[in-house]
Amino acid sequence: MNDLSKARLLAGSLTVYRSLLSNETVSRFLRLLQETESGDTASFCVAYGSFVQSLADQNSELNFSEHLESLVRYDDNAFSRMASAENLRSNQLLSKAAERDLETLHLISSLSSVIIKKSLQLDLIPEEIKKLPDYIADSSSFFGGQKPNGILETITKFYRESGYGIFARFGAFRWNGKLVGIPYPDPVRLTELKEYDYERGLVAANTLDFVEGRGGGNLLLYGDRGTGKSSTVKALANEYRSKGLRIVEISRDCISDLPTLLEYLRNVPQKFLLFLDDLTFSTDDESFSALKSILEGGVVSRPENCRVYATSNRRHLVKESFAERDVDDVHAGDTMQEKLSLYDRFDQTINFFAPDQARYLAIVRALAMEHKLTAPFEELDRGAVQWAIRAGGRSPRTAKQYVEWAYVQCQKGASLHD
Repeated sequence: MNDLSKARLLAGSLTVYRSLLSNETVSRFLRLLQETESGDTASFCVAYGSFVQSLADQNSELNFSEHLESLVRYDDNAFSRMASAENLRSNQLLSKAAERDLETLHLISSLSSVIIKKSLQLDLIPEEIKKLPDYIADSSSFFGGQKPNGILETITKFYRESGYGIFARFGAFRWNGKLVGIPYPDPVRLTELKEYDYERGLVAANTLDFVEGRGGGNLLLYGDRGTGKSSTVKALANEYRSKGLRIVEISRDCISDLPTLLEYLRNVPQKFLLFLDDLTFSTDDESFSALKSILEGGVVSRPENCRVYATSNRRHLVKESFAERDVDDVHAGDTMQEKLSLYDRFDQTINFFAPDQARYLAIVRALAMEHKLTAPFEELDRGAVQWAIRAGGRSPRTAKQYVEWAYVQCQKGASLHD
């Protein structure tokens, strides 16, 4: 039995990594292996072209071995879940099954375009076949050319450090009834955020306690718009991703799904910040009660690997007008307290208030130095003050917008103030 027939036979018996067979590129490759034995050049060319086209969509370098390695790294299966969870006992039978699958995939990764073309069951290989585009398949590039037992050790370490499946592939997610990975999350880092060191330090300390298993609570970041509340949360998620921290953005419309999401994440080894941005509620909003219940805790214990981080421009998270107050309500005080109570359910509230002029200009100057603006600080300051007046107030966001505008003006040699 040649390597192609052996690879096709073994691929059909994959167990732990069987889901790889449903990958379009892999399934087209196995179809190509079948056509090498048919002797039908037309069918072979169709199968070959179909496989290469699918591979190009997945890997622009046409590296099939690299594509296989990526599938193995980010597969969600019984072995990857076991390997990623320190509290689960190692199952030797499952590990042996995974090693056998890796041996099969190691073999498949060695079947290059040259081997495939030469294996076509024809007395003479036509020139048209020889000219078909090549792709990269070399077992030496599949996990660095390690043997299957070495690959098993490497992938086990990867799962333990990075998690499995979607949780290994992405650091940020969005919940819209299901968990969706965000390929290009906001890359903001703490070093890019200026001033507010005390406020940001409180959030960072709580987050580090959570990540390192010392507790950490649910946080409300409250304050004026543009002061860096959301950026702080996203920057910390980026900062501690290597320590197993993930962030899940949840819209207000999906807050009622929180119990479902918490149960979904309960047994995942990573830690999760459930991020509610710009949080406000209208009167009688059902999601208000859902969030309050999660923060208070209920009959079902809250997962230790999840914390709620919310931002809001309002201390009283429920919007209310005087017209809504019921003069016939016997217990009006209790009703009011109920509407204002969510604020108190967070373990900590950290205030981000608009900067005074000195702090605002300090942010402008720090950002200007990062952008390497050559304009004198006095000119920058005058322009920044005018910009804040037009923008309706001082904030780190206003400072950032001004410096980005000033950078363009400096490139043109224009003035930075009226």
